[in-house]
Amino acid sequence: MSNLEGNRDNPYSFDDYLLVRDSLNYYKDDKFFQALIKHYTGDEFETINRDLMALSDYVSYRFRDLADAANSLENRIKVTRVKHFDAHNHRIDKIERCHETEILEKEIFSLGLFDPARNTPWSRFCKLFLLYQNSEAGVMCPIACTHGMWKLLEKYEKELEPEALKILEEIRDGRGGEYKIGAQFVSEIQGGSDVPANLVEAVFEKEPKEDRYSNCWRIYGKKFFCSATHADHAIVTAKPKNTTSSTRVAAFLVPSWLPGNKEKEIRNSYTIDRLKVKLGTSELPTAEITYNGAVAYPIGPLEKGLANIVGIVLSLSRLHVALGMASAGMRIAREANLYAQFRTAFGVPIANFPMMINHINDLNHQAMRAAAGAFKVYSEYIHFGEELIAGIRDLLKIENLEERKRRFRLRELVMLQKIVVADDAPAMIRKAISFFGGHGIMEDFLSFPRFHRDSLIMELWEGPKNVLLTQIHRDFQRVKEWYSAGDFCRDLLEGASPDVIEPLAAEFSRIMAHDSLLRNDEETLEICRAWERLSSDLFHAYQDQALAELNFKGKPLKFSSLLRKFKKRMKQGPETLQKEVSHV
Repeated sequence: MSNLEGNRDNPYSFDDYLLVRDSLNYYKDDKFFQALIKHYTGDEFETINRDLMALSDYVSYRFRDLADAANSLENRIKVTRVKHFDAHNHRIDKIERCHETEILEKEIFSLGLFDPARNTPWSRFCKLFLLYQNSEAGVMCPIACTHGMWKLLEKYEKELEPEALKILEEIRDGRGGEYKIGAQFVSEIQGGSDVPANLVEAVFEKEPKEDRYSNCWRIYGKKFFCSATHADHAIVTAKPKNTTSSTRVAAFLVPSWLPGNKEKEIRNSYTIDRLKVKLGTSELPTAEITYNGAVAYPIGPLEKGLANIVGIVLSLSRLHVALGMASAGMRIAREANLYAQFRTAFGVPIANFPMMINHINDLNHQAMRAAAGAFKVYSEYIHFGEELIAGIRDLLKIENLEERKRRFRLRELVMLQKIVVADDAPAMIRKAISFFGGHGIMEDFLSFPRFHRDSLIMELWEGPKNVLLTQIHRDFQRVKEWYSAGDFCRDLLEGASPDVIEPLAAEFSRIMAHDSLLRNDEETLEICRAWERLSSDLFHAYQDQALAELNFKGKPLKFSSLLRKFKKRMKQGPETLQKEVSHV
């Protein structure tokens, strides 16, 4: 029982916690993050470390504050909106977003993440991992979409029409320091994951329309989930009418405005019909679009559109989901851990209670292994020169069996990681919110509610768990003649203890031996439940192995030490505490 008398002027303050939380630098003050960079970047470490030290001054403070302001309740009510007509009754479909999001997007895109003159594969990934510590923030989805567009266009760079080649240069190399924004519009009203069921049409038309373009492909029909609607260009799936591939999905590059028309606010023969009201990523415009003959440029062979979209564009988005959630998890764990050390109950910090000790340890471990796993998966992608194989048929063309197996592992890892990390993230955030008690759900107290809403979107983005687990199972049916499930498991977990590997390999083999997950019988239902459980166990083992390989010996952040450090800086002057930044 407390021996304190009542005090109507309760002196309690959160100021010490806020000082530590808001002064902490995402990269400079995180030894684990630095250890990951050093472990994976090799000879590039010095350069990348220098760049991250500078960039983190922006991401940790200016970008963080812009992201928080953009997601304030009053901004979520106001934006995002679409203005269909101007004052003179011209159809313009202008996307209106909050000013903070527009500033944030401009400054992040100005980093030239996809410009080979400015970033290597590893420097790009490390910067992305740092940027995602502010969650999606209305910008990282366009970054992911632009990433996918860049890699798809670059694959067919030598075959692109001049207009499409110019667009590739605009998003990759930039013009006058400005980099254009890409999007991908695949989903239709009947469902997003069943891409072969798309009904949007592409028609090659010789005669010109009002835009005066002739002898070109044009897109007709409705797309139902179009995120990053404000983008400059989009990859759009459509079925090419009057061709031998008329029943198959092709990929087209569709500018949002034809040259010279952006300033006039004349769209490329399409309308933005309605903006979605979403649970999360509310700063990001997601719309329903109707194409009425938009000029389009085919990307790659018409018959390979589906393989290219799924194997390259969607695979990169899945990589982004996983690295984004892993990065956000590091911030969530850090801020929750520091609060637990600050907050007292019954005279002691809540971090000292045994139940909380377990929760803190679990949260820290989950965050660290997710980050380590994300780096290890991406290292495989970089190993193959950032080249993804579009489909199983293309894999079969690789004569070297070991290379073919390694590429297949990467294909499956991309899906498996997306499933597990996106499934773990909401639970991690929910646990972190509990550290704060009632304050954890207060939107103006901390950013966790925004992270939680965004995490639920990430679970569904580019395929929910059941769809991807079914696809992985189907893949193993197609490769079983040259890659057994047991060998895959052993190769995946190389370096781990046999006591860990063999039970997982045995269960994995049992599940993959079942011929189909599409039958409605008791055996299949049991296999499906077992596969859901095993997918988490298998990838957690992969993450744990990645963490073990890092061999990190650093200590967790200590609130009292950080408080002394930042208070000392305050005495020296505010300018030494936080860099004054305005423009990248």
